[in-house]
Amino acid sequence: MGDVYVEFFSDEALENIMTMLRYHPERIIYLGHKHNMITKKMKSLRKFASVTSPETVLEFIEVPRDSLDLCIQTIDDICEEYPDAHFELTGGGEMFLIAFGYVSAKRKTNTLRIDPYTGTEMDFNNGDAPVTIQTGIRISVAENIILHGGVLRAPMTNWRFTEQFRDEIRTIWGVAQELRHNWNKHCSVIEEVVKNYPADENGVYRIPKAALRDAVQILQRLSEVSMMDFFRYERSQVIFRFRSKQIREIVTKTGNILELHVYEVATRKPTEFTDAVVGAVIDWDGEAVPEPNPEDGRPKSETINEIDVILMRSAVPTFISCKSGRADSKALHELETVTSRFGGKYAKKVLVMASPCDTSTSGSSFFKQRAKDMHIWVLDDIYSLTDEQLIRKLQRIQGA
Repeated sequence: MGDVYVEFFSDEALENIMTMLRYHPERIIYLGHKHNMITKKMKSLRKFASVTSPETVLEFIEVPRDSLDLCIQTIDDICEEYPDAHFELTGGGEMFLIAFGYVSAKRKTNTLRIDPYTGTEMDFNNGDAPVTIQTGIRISVAENIILHGGVLRAPMTNWRFTEQFRDEIRTIWGVAQELRHNWNKHCSVIEEVVKNYPADENGVYRIPKAALRDAVQILQRLSEVSMMDFFRYERSQVIFRFRSKQIREIVTKTGNILELHVYEVATRKPTEFTDAVVGAVIDWDGEAVPEPNPEDGRPKSETINEIDVILMRSAVPTFISCKSGRADSKALHELETVTSRFGGKYAKKVLVMASPCDTSTSGSSFFKQRAKDMHIWVLDDIYSLTDEQLIRKLQRIQGA
């Protein structure tokens, strides 16, 4: 008979997958109560298992939560059928844990606990002192979303992170740091102007100087740092071509450079975070509706959220919302809603702001206190941070 592990079913999805990730066993038995072992959660867990441990059989056993005797009997029956079963003690309701204590007092049981935060396993089967093991457990951003019942869709912009593009991000971020709040203001103008004066078949823009106004500063500065193929004035027009489509995408959408900067810094060393996604589009139920929306091509009637950056360290996600302009309480609540749904209590929440949050005003003080109450980290004045300072802050948030 193959290896069998028993998990006490938890409301926190991450607590249900520790033995699956660590051992990929032949069978995992989940013991739970009707109020939390609902069909949707079991379906998500099966879908996650099909991706991460397809050979593992999942079995769900429901026991009334007000019956200690039935909990004891169920655990006893499992011990009889699978005498070498391992019981993982991370999650589960107190009734099952009391029942397990009663059973383990009468018979020898194999017990362990794997901490979802650190991936550290404690094995209690080797004498008086538990043995601590670093497991190296990890999941991807896409797998984490599946675990919580959603699907990671293709991002709106499919960035290609070559070394050249990383260099371009760093260069353009340097220009944004110089211009600060004017970067955001000028990008908004350029975003609107290129819609009204589209490029020709060769990607060349011919835009009236009067339409660009002060926003021409960005284009001129980008030309000076070799981010344009060419840039010149001709009578009442500005004629230019971006060096690449990706550079054009950065300049013609407000806020792109901030989230790309955060992602580029976080992923510069592959050892810092185990996975990362920029512009993550999350489909809440993962069930696509065939008929597309004519405006954006996405299926109708879907609940969709976009998170600017998601970082993974082992099995713990960090959800990052980037604001190049002002942020209000709505931004905090949106971040809280998505993180709670697709990360649970273990996930980290970060609001990154390009400009400083002036704590001298009562409104800003309330904002930061509200964020603190919601356990949201606020990293403001990113323009003033060095790359090293930013990565240290992200590491601290993840507990590294």
